[in-house]
Amino acid sequence: MDSAQFPLPTAQPSQWVVYLTARCNFACDYCIQKGRIIPGQRRKPWGKYEELTGEQWVRAFNDLPVRPDHTLILTGGEPSIHKDFYYIASHLEGYKVDLTSNLTLDVDRLTREMNATGRKLYSSFHTFHPDFITAEDFVEKAIQIRDSGVIENPLFSMVNLDEFPHFRSDQYNERFMEFCEVADRRGLQFQRNEFRGNHMGAAFAHEETHNIECTSGWVNMAPNGDIYNCQYHLEARKNCFGNITDIENVKPMPEFGSFFSCSDFGYCDPCHENSGRGAFRDANGVVFRRTDHDPDQYLKWMEPSAIAEVGRRYLDQGQLEKAQGALRMGIEKLEARGEEASAETWSDLGISLWAADAKQDALDALLRGVQAGDTDSKTIAAALELGRETEQTDDVRNVLIPFVPADRLAQIEDALTESF
Repeated sequence: MDSAQFPLPTAQPSQWVVYLTARCNFACDYCIQKGRIIPGQRRKPWGKYEELTGEQWVRAFNDLPVRPDHTLILTGGEPSIHKDFYYIASHLEGYKVDLTSNLTLDVDRLTREMNATGRKLYSSFHTFHPDFITAEDFVEKAIQIRDSGVIENPLFSMVNLDEFPHFRSDQYNERFMEFCEVADRRGLQFQRNEFRGNHMGAAFAHEETHNIECTSGWVNMAPNGDIYNCQYHLEARKNCFGNITDIENVKPMPEFGSFFSCSDFGYCDPCHENSGRGAFRDANGVVFRRTDHDPDQYLKWMEPSAIAEVGRRYLDQGQLEKAQGALRMGIEKLEARGEEASAETWSDLGISLWAADAKQDALDALLRGVQAGDTDSKTIAAALELGRETEQTDDVRNVLIPFVPADRLAQIEDALTESF
């Protein structure tokens, strides 16, 4: 093929991304490689493919008449679970090769095979996933790959879920803290990456589409070698340009900055709109990318008990308005089903309202918590103190008496009196 007729864009900011497999040995609920990200729901693979062999990938790329002036990214799924991953990584010629991985790969084998061919990876990007690997294991492998000498610029990261307690289990939080401590102690630098699981300010839900003009800097290659300029089209196997193993018959892809019509706006992969390698143009000619997003859009898919847990996490973080919003939503969902919220949910709502100085609402919520079965001393003390502050001491005591033994109630009251 004449290089002047080469169909794939090769200049920046276009990016070639090779999905060696759609399979992954992890199943993070916040993974963006498929629509409808639901907290607590493990992500399923986004497609089954007859995967190209290592020889097919290597032959296809090494036979191309031109090379891109940017990196070639090996990714997935988890690329290292492809049966020929190490062969592919060590046999590509003339490319700056990047790797994205969860770091469950065999570092010794990668080092051995890269050294055998005298090649290096230009960079690699490895993300810690606390629900699927321990902090010690990740840091140990990260240091091993950092010091292997076969990767010029290895990077290590975590997805920043600070604003998204919806996706953080207790184990996640514990391992995150452990990771920070271990990485600091062992001198491993890492970065926090933006969570991109939203589409134009709304949840990445695959619920509706619109006509729009698009420009894409992506050259996405599916596990079977098919080529797309859109992650959604790759998943849906729609608008394929051809196959990398048959470059002579690949249709020319638009260069970045060249707009084309698309009827699938709304199913767009969040990386497209948030990365700088894609943009959209509306009917008025306005070019735009991302907008701000509300993390609590994910609450609508969660069960009330899980919503209440998010509320507690917000409360622990001192985010009172968000705590109240989540706790109220959980209560409203249960009421819509004709069910009652847990005692702890009411008490948490009361504490969050009290901290926000909404004393009467706080007192009402705390008393609902007590009536539902929360007789923890802190809850009783909070209700009594709010009763004093709102001049309703006798009324509050009368509500509490059926649920708290008189001698215990007296002890809590005496302790409160002494504290003042």
